Amino acid sequence: MGRILAIFVFFLTLFVPGFLGAEPKSLKPITKQIAPKSVHNTDSKSEIVVNHFGVKLYLFPDRKSNVLKTIQFGERLFYDNSSLEPNTAEWVPVVTEENLAGFLLRNTLLLVSKNKLLSTVLFEADKLLNLNSTSLEQRMEIADSLFRHASTGEFRGDDFTLIKAKAGFALIKSIDILNEKNIKADSSKELLDFLKRHESKLLFDYSAGKYYVDANYFWKLVENHPNTKHSDYAGYLAAEASPDVDCKGELACELEKLRRSKMKYIYFFPNGNYVSLYSKSVVAKLKEITKDPESIACFQPAPQNIQVEINTMYRYVQDYGLRYRKEILPYIQILQKECLK
Repeated sequence: MGRILAIFVFFLTLFVPGFLGAEPKSLKPITKQIAPKSVHNTDSKSEIVVNHFGVKLYLFPDRKSNVLKTIQFGERLFYDNSSLEPNTAEWVPVVTEENLAGFLLRNTLLLVSKNKLLSTVLFEADKLLNLNSTSLEQRMEIADSLFRHASTGEFRGDDFTLIKAKAGFALIKSIDILNEKNIKADSSKELLDFLKRHESKLLFDYSAGKYYVDANYFWKLVENHPNTKHSDYAGYLAAEASPDVDCKGELACELEKLRRSKMKYIYFFPNGNYVSLYSKSVVAKLKEITKDPESIACFQPAPQNIQVEINTMYRYVQDYGLRYRKEILPYIQILQKECLK
């Protein structure tokens, strides 16, 4: 009996505060890690860049609370200064463009100064677009996001040219996956809707069954914004976007393909970053076409389309810098001599 009593008293000292002088055990309260005031001030003045996919907007700063919506990559959000819940080390209060107020996990976004918004969005987009692991759906999401940013009217001059060019680049990267994996346009509603949204910027080659981004999307950007810092980049994308058609030796096709891409770039950007590279490519192709002048397949009288291509090429070359004019002009003159008799 005495042994049972001793055991009973022992447990009382453990669980009853102050029993026989025992110190009560203190329990640490569970508290939120409130962000310092300096962090709040910085956050409230920052632009929010969502750089992940499938990010959930929660009603409260709790993963178990209701999900208001799924935030898209690069979606425009604003810091919620009126939130009753302060920002924490884990959560950031935000408001969407449609005035939904909620919370995002801090590790799904970047908070940057206002003058870094565009460069950050484009850097994060480029990084993801160049990863093989980025799916078609994710590439489509990036493209849509960049086109939305470009249409807000917020960007002007150099910035506008850059974001429009990068949006087109994201479209190219999406279409590349579509073609490489031979995915049919009607394989999903999301893909079909995406292609319809951007149909004015796309071409479809029925013989090859492939989509292409229309190079004219970039050329119009170059023509409308000729003196901006990034028009050279847009011109490069235009030259690269031209479909690599198999001309099967057809002269008009070969000349048009060359004239509409690399030669056109040199015409617009005589001192551009890619002039040296493209001029070598043009010379190599023209040398191949004219290596045996008597066998040039223009026949007589030369078809109208061949005449047009040669005359346009000649006009382009007349406006080239001296170095590239001297390199390319002799081959154009061979074409004139043999085809424009």
